[in-house]
Amino acid sequence: MTMKKSQVEKILKDKNKKGKIIDWQGKKMSSIGMARVYENIAKQIRAEYKARGVHTRMKKSKDGAETSMSAGLYDRTGKRVVNYEKRAENMRFCGSYLDFADIGDKLKLLKANFCRVPLCPMCQWRKSLRVFFDTSKVIDEVENRDKNIKHIFLTLTVKNCSLEDLALNLDNIYKGWDNLMRSRTLNPMVKGEIKHVIKGWFRALEIEYNSDKNTFHPHFHAILNVDKSYFKGSDYLKTEEWVQLWRKSVKLDYDPICDIRKVKNNGNRKDIAEVAKYTYKDATILKDILSDDTKAEIIKYLSVALHQRRLYAYGGVMKEIAAELKLKDVDKADLIKTSDDYEINSSVAKMILSYCWSMGLSNYILVKKVEADESDERLGE
Repeated sequence: MTMKKSQVEKILKDKNKKGKIIDWQGKKMSSIGMARVYENIAKQIRAEYKARGVHTRMKKSKDGAETSMSAGLYDRTGKRVVNYEKRAENMRFCGSYLDFADIGDKLKLLKANFCRVPLCPMCQWRKSLRVFFDTSKVIDEVENRDKNIKHIFLTLTVKNCSLEDLALNLDNIYKGWDNLMRSRTLNPMVKGEIKHVIKGWFRALEIEYNSDKNTFHPHFHAILNVDKSYFKGSDYLKTEEWVQLWRKSVKLDYDPICDIRKVKNNGNRKDIAEVAKYTYKDATILKDILSDDTKAEIIKYLSVALHQRRLYAYGGVMKEIAAELKLKDVDKADLIKTSDDYEINSSVAKMILSYCWSMGLSNYILVKKVEADESDERLGE
């Protein structure tokens, strides 16, 4: 559809600190595309769900009476299952409206309707920004409290697995992570007391899809806090030693690929950005060369494997500081305020701009423009 000049002038143009256009349009279109995949899965799985006795369980009030609110879908064994139809609906309308404060040189997001569906491309992007923001704050505090703390960036992998085996593989590497962090190697006994080589950690799951072999590649990215003496002391582990420790922790019959490197404490948070990146790359799955059935199969196995699983986690001193800072789990955290400069001085906000997604134009169009009111609670102080 060819847009009129008046329509072009109303298209959302949001820029980051470097002046680069933020691709709201692309994220929204990816979410719509993913919603279609979920709709296909919902149609395909109806017969299976019916055979399993899948039903809606209603929430109960404090007095034990059922309410009109759904508590989710469950099969006859009491196991909760993925509600693909509901996720498709939520994702289709994710980010359908965006309210911004115009503060002269840039826009500030004030309000939006994010769906929080685990595999939603729009929400994946917002969550990655939030994880980067929160983890940067935690690491800053770690460094402020202990000047001797240094960081290690660690990547732990296992072999690619079939789509059907993803859930089992995730069970194994999650258990492996727990075994790793509790291992005697990282928690040696020194003079009758346990010494913790790793003072704190942050861990994130990433799953890559290999279209050539139709397999998943699950792996962990982590940031570990260690004392600066680690690099010259007896606790230091070479890459090959991390490989053997990870192999033992996950109980593998092969040597996995591991990457370990020191992070410079120079204020550059590129390594945090690496950890905070998306759990999966929607662009790889949504590309046109894959058939609709293949896309549905990939997303179905991803959805089941990730259902009710923690994708990001803190441990040790980082967990303690995150609790002190009252940081919420990313699945419950604010997806609007995703940077350290989100507070808006109400006196500099000129206008409140409301954009809505236009299905016909496949873009965000300005639908309302009002002068900013300092009493508007969305603006902050």
